[in-house]
Amino acid sequence: MNEMRMERLVASGLVMVWFVMVAVACGPSSDQQPLAVETPRFVNDLSALSSRPVKAIDNPKAAMAAVHPSQDSGSRAYEETFGNERHIGTDAMPAVARLTNPKAAQYAQFSYSMLDKLWGQLRLREGDDDIARIKVPVNIQPVILTATLAPDGALKEIVVEQHSGKAIIDKLFIDACKKAIWAKNPPRSAALPDGTYQIRIEGSIENFATTKAKHWTFKTYMGLALL
Repeated sequence: MNEMRMERLVASGLVMVWFVMVAVACGPSSDQQPLAVETPRFVNDLSALSSRPVKAIDNPKAAMAAVHPSQDSGSRAYEETFGNERHIGTDAMPAVARLTNPKAAQYAQFSYSMLDKLWGQLRLREGDDDIARIKVPVNIQPVILTATLAPDGALKEIVVEQHSGKAIIDKLFIDACKKAIWAKNPPRSAALPDGTYQIRIEGSIENFATTKAKHWTFKTYMGLALL
């Protein structure tokens, strides 16, 4: 009986050795990737990682954009379409800028540079005591101004096309435009046949919030068209 039992154990052992040899021979080669496990696991032993070199990324910028998509290009294209709004300013003093015709959108960088300067000047003036105490009428009209720039970008004149109905608001936008509507190296292709540039500005404000000093802050609306 003992001899028969030993023969069975030896036979079983040989079978197990055969299965192991077959599994090794048929297992994944060094060039094959291991199958993914169903649940993630932490790798604390770096020696368990593959020693195969990692292929360098051909286009790192494209890879980064794919992982972290930027909205800059999309939002910029949206803003540079005439009629769309660009929200600027602060939480306390918000402002909205718009390009109001296709030519302004075509020269968006040129147009927005003037709107950005205009907002800076308006923001300074809106804090003045005489303006900060204004309760703006609900039915006020936007101020519409047409500015003419010389071929070198210097401001030549400002014409009031439409009054707001409140002289102090007209003056607010006129004074801000005198400081803001100019350009350094303006695009020649945007000029009129005589070499000058005509820019139409629309502006309005509305009461936004009151401060501890009982002064108003405003929400400002600006639009720009290149004629």
